[in-house]
Amino acid sequence: MSKIGFWIKNARDIALPQSALPCLTAIVLCIGQDNFLWWLALPVLLGVCTAHLGMNLADDYFDFKHDSRTRADVNSTSIRARMEKCSYLVKNDETPSEKKATLSQLGWAVVAFLGFAALMGATALLAQWLINGWQAAMGILIYAFLGLFVGVNYSGKPLELGYHGLGELVIGLMFGPLCMLGVQAALTGNPFSYPMLCMSIAIGCMVTNIVYVHSVMEVNADAELNKMTFARLLRNKAAMITFIAIFAILPFLLLGLGIWMGWWSPWYLLTLATLPMSIYLIHSTRLFAYGLHRNDTPRWWMGPMGDWEGYKKVGIDWFLYRWLLARNICTFFCLILVIVHVTLLVID
Repeated sequence: MSKIGFWIKNARDIALPQSALPCLTAIVLCIGQDNFLWWLALPVLLGVCTAHLGMNLADDYFDFKHDSRTRADVNSTSIRARMEKCSYLVKNDETPSEKKATLSQLGWAVVAFLGFAALMGATALLAQWLINGWQAAMGILIYAFLGLFVGVNYSGKPLELGYHGLGELVIGLMFGPLCMLGVQAALTGNPFSYPMLCMSIAIGCMVTNIVYVHSVMEVNADAELNKMTFARLLRNKAAMITFIAIFAILPFLLLGLGIWMGWWSPWYLLTLATLPMSIYLIHSTRLFAYGLHRNDTPRWWMGPMGDWEGYKKVGIDWFLYRWLLARNICTFFCLILVIVHVTLLVID
């Protein structure tokens, strides 16, 4: 495996849809807006994705320094859904190898990924400055600074938001409003609009649910490790499930608001095809949280569920059943929006 491949894999590239899909949706929604610079779309998409990978590696860096207790400790207590985090890093008396890296090498990998993202952002900033003036460029700078500040403080000092039960909300903020409004600023020079804000909150809620569902399912294991999550912050199961419902249903209410305001076509209602999946996610997570009988068998309408037999063999099917469902809801919602918007543009 190449060094780049090594770092991309360990940066949890499986989570890239959480940033790539909101970014792609924002790019498509910008088509047709004034001053749209289409040729910046690819650099912006690459910048968002590499920033996401860089932040994941930075999270590993701070986690590794913050807590000496590893995921192996959790595995020993049979919490099977948690793979050992930072398993690619050298520990104690281990020696570096092709499959192991030092903390120093991880730090340089973070710099490399974030540096590439900064280069892509600088490209957009310079283009907007030259074409639409410094005011247009300032919006990009502001969102880039906010994204970096929030991303570093997810697990880094001084705020360490992820250690205070706010990690899930921070992820929704980063991949929702900060990402999508930032993309609009980069492509059009317009740093703010109510339609993009509304859509970014909707998609941010869906991204939040992907990681929040994880926290609800592992609330007992997290308590054992003294890991604070939003689910633990809420304390009781009824409140946990209520927020699953809020994050699952609010996007459709915001979509209805946008159509009522005249921002979007009624054809956007085709995203309601994902509403039954969202309702089932609430129901299924409730059954899990209360320890009630459930049938964790994937259905065709849930979308791709990966190597299900393989997941069952290693005992993580109960976890991935809901995590993949939450991910697929966000994926289908964004893809339907993209297809509908592009179709309407072609027809017009």
